[in-house]
Amino acid sequence: MTSEPNTEAPRRAPPAPMSGWWLLGPVVGVLLAAVAVVGVTVWLAAGEIDRTVIAGSQRLADSAMRTVQREMALWVKDYAFWGATVQNLVVAPDPDWAAGNVGQYVFDTFNTTATLAVGADGQVIYFASDAKRPAPPEGFADDVVAALQPLIEGARAAPYDEPVGVAGFVRLGPVALLAAAAAITPERPTGAALRPHARPVLLFVRELDATMLGVLAERFGLPGFRWALGDRAPSPHACPVRDIRGEVVGFVDWTPDTPGDAMAARITWPLAALGLMLTGLGALALRRVVKANHDLHEQARALHDANEQLSENTARVRSALQRAEHATRAKSSFLAGISHELRTPLTAIIGFSQILKLQHRPGKGRSREQEYAEIIHDSSQHLLNLVNDILDLSKIESGGYELEESWVDVGREARVVRSLLAHDAERRGVEILVDATGDLPALYADAKSVRQIVINLLSNGLKFTQRGGWVRLAVRVDAEGGMVIEVVDNGAGISPEDQKHIWEAFTRARNPGLAKAEGSGLGLHLVRVLAQLHGAQAGLESELGQGTRVWVAFGPERVRAIVA
Repeated sequence: MTSEPNTEAPRRAPPAPMSGWWLLGPVVGVLLAAVAVVGVTVWLAAGEIDRTVIAGSQRLADSAMRTVQREMALWVKDYAFWGATVQNLVVAPDPDWAAGNVGQYVFDTFNTTATLAVGADGQVIYFASDAKRPAPPEGFADDVVAALQPLIEGARAAPYDEPVGVAGFVRLGPVALLAAAAAITPERPTGAALRPHARPVLLFVRELDATMLGVLAERFGLPGFRWALGDRAPSPHACPVRDIRGEVVGFVDWTPDTPGDAMAARITWPLAALGLMLTGLGALALRRVVKANHDLHEQARALHDANEQLSENTARVRSALQRAEHATRAKSSFLAGISHELRTPLTAIIGFSQILKLQHRPGKGRSREQEYAEIIHDSSQHLLNLVNDILDLSKIESGGYELEESWVDVGREARVVRSLLAHDAERRGVEILVDATGDLPALYADAKSVRQIVINLLSNGLKFTQRGGWVRLAVRVDAEGGMVIEVVDNGAGISPEDQKHIWEAFTRARNPGLAKAEGSGLGLHLVRVLAQLHGAQAGLESELGQGTRVWVAFGPERVRAIVA
């Protein structure tokens, strides 16, 4: 048996798959190109951020130098436009006044270096330097005046009815100075003063030292803010400072922030590691960079505007404070004059009216002249008491009231006050009761203030108690060992609404039963103020139709037994 031959053709092997290695080059190229594009983008964005930040810091530096010039000009203008400066520096030079007002006081307040006054003939009529700094070299004042001639002439060119402060920089050897000048002008110039003439000039000088630059660095956010002398800029971003003649005297330099470099360092390695996501992350980063750039620009502009506003507000506040100080001086002078002008004639009127009152013979009725004399005496005494209260209150509010504390026998003071007010009580038909007997301890206080407290409390009770009533003055020791002075009356009382304001100056109760009571409304206010000066507490309890209780409580630290 024979087998049949196989006639089926053999199958071909499947073709080998195409190698993908040829794609490696393009893929690597695309990745490298993407890395390069992202890297260049990040580098450009970082550079733009740094340039924007540096430009913003340059604006801040320029604003800082202009602000300090403006402030110096305002300071010197406020002192030059002052009648006291004209009188004490030009008309009748007073070294003590100058030292206390434009000398060391100005150095400590404004951190200036020196103060000069130049007469109408160009000669230095006053010069003072900060005693806390090294003494200036010989001829410093003349050198400053010579260097600042354009500034002095600019100050003299200001209007005659109101000077204008001008400021500028000047260089004396290795030292750079900021100077401000204003013509010394009276606040109310006469017709002769308004005619063209050479005026004296007041100068404030301030050295550009590390202290001043440090304050500006903190105030305007300029790290490492420093001064560099010379004609060449120490860094690309340094700002030139020109003197009053327009010549460069130096540069201000600082270390600006570079947020772009910091950002690039943070995102470079993550971008390289992410590979295929570089394009998307690059776009996201670019978007964030643009937003950050915009935000930084807006923040720099907002900070610049805020600093400008802050500088203007500071100048306004300082000017207002100086005006308030001038007003306080005027108030003190007025009170000193009014004290003499009112007390002297009132004392004479009281004395003569007292003499006329006493010219009453037994068995004869009082004449009309004696009645008039009694009215004059009582009215003058009331006016004198009102003047004394106002003057004492003014001294306390201005800080000129000084306590002369010693150990005071309050019981004796209570009996003395009762004797002083006995005639007034008899005239009003009110009985005075004093409860200050026994072994009362001594009180460490100002004797004059204690007597004034007792007089005001007892007088207040007499004024507001009807005829036939009583007023009780008591001095006792409380449970804690402190001393209490209290006055109780059975008068008309005070409403709860009026009790809220009864301690305020020039305030009186509105009860119809008290409408005819005399007084200025200062009595209880002075009681509380004097009590507070001693660390004591004042209080009041009252009920309409039942009477009033007022007390002053001193702490136990002011009380001790009287040693015989």
